[in-house]
Amino acid sequence: MGIDHFSNRFRLRAARVSAPPDGASPGALLAQLRDECEAMARYALHHGLPVAPETIALLSALIDGTAPENRPPGTAGDVPRYAATSQHSLASIHRKLAALIAPATPQAVTLLDAQHRLGRPFAWLGPVPLIRLLTVASIAFLIAVVATGLSPDVSADNVERGFLDSHGTQLLWNALFLLFCAGLGASFATLFQAHRYIAASTYDPKYDASYGARLILGLIAGLILVEMLPSRLFDQGSMHSFGKPALSMLGGFSATAVHRLLQRLVDTLDTLVRGDRSSDADAAQQTRRAQAVSERTQWQSEIAANLLELQQSLDHPDAGDTVRQRLADLTRAMLAGEPARLSVTPIPNDPE
Repeated sequence: MGIDHFSNRFRLRAARVSAPPDGASPGALLAQLRDECEAMARYALHHGLPVAPETIALLSALIDGTAPENRPPGTAGDVPRYAATSQHSLASIHRKLAALIAPATPQAVTLLDAQHRLGRPFAWLGPVPLIRLLTVASIAFLIAVVATGLSPDVSADNVERGFLDSHGTQLLWNALFLLFCAGLGASFATLFQAHRYIAASTYDPKYDASYGARLILGLIAGLILVEMLPSRLFDQGSMHSFGKPALSMLGGFSATAVHRLLQRLVDTLDTLVRGDRSSDADAAQQTRRAQAVSERTQWQSEIAANLLELQQSLDHPDAGDTVRQRLADLTRAMLAGEPARLSVTPIPNDPE
């Protein structure tokens, strides 16, 4: 049983790509289990993974309905038992194949396999709809950057003027140019990251919305970096030679870096308003350390006193039970970290 057999037996259903919703029928769950096993088996065979031949043979028999456990006996009451055996076999095969293809996930392998067999006309843009949308967005931003750059209002001098020194159509064209540069950087970053999950077969559709949010955050971050922050902020670093288009693209590429930069500015402003509290924090830390040292010294002194008293009690001939009790109390106190609460049982006085 080879790859062609599984290709012919594959039946695509949209509900099988993701987990069935709550309250779904057992048949839907069984169909999902069967489809994921088929997709993982094809993935293992395509990539030359060491899958056991008996696993492939059993999976083929379960799909075709020719496995011994799928043949109901003459008694109709035994059919549920054999159906449960078939489901157990599929679940066991699913577990083995999932461990074999790791770190790839069954969901991602099944989704990519289904998309590959749909034969869409724009499949060359990407294996899943998210990649195709991000590719189209990247191409659109690239064309938009070139188109806005053709305008005579977009020049190095006009871009450097900023929002406050420009107006009218000149401001509009330069703002659009910077926004498209930020969008180009954001789409490049999101497309590159999404391709990593596709290549590793760990793609999860539930995170699709986050990529759209990253595009929007990239646009905002690029505009903030080049227009809202002072230009002298980068005079001391290696970015002083970057123009606004390059800074806008960098801001769109890493909105997280812009967020950290703004957070650092906020922390600096908070320090200026409240004053430097590092000395207060150091003083409090030193006080806590001194208190800890004092408590430790007191604890050691109490333990030494208890041990000394215990040693002295050994001189009494009838102190066996009392010594054992004191040892038990001392052990509990040491484990609890509270030697000061150790209860001391008095030693019986010597009859003499």
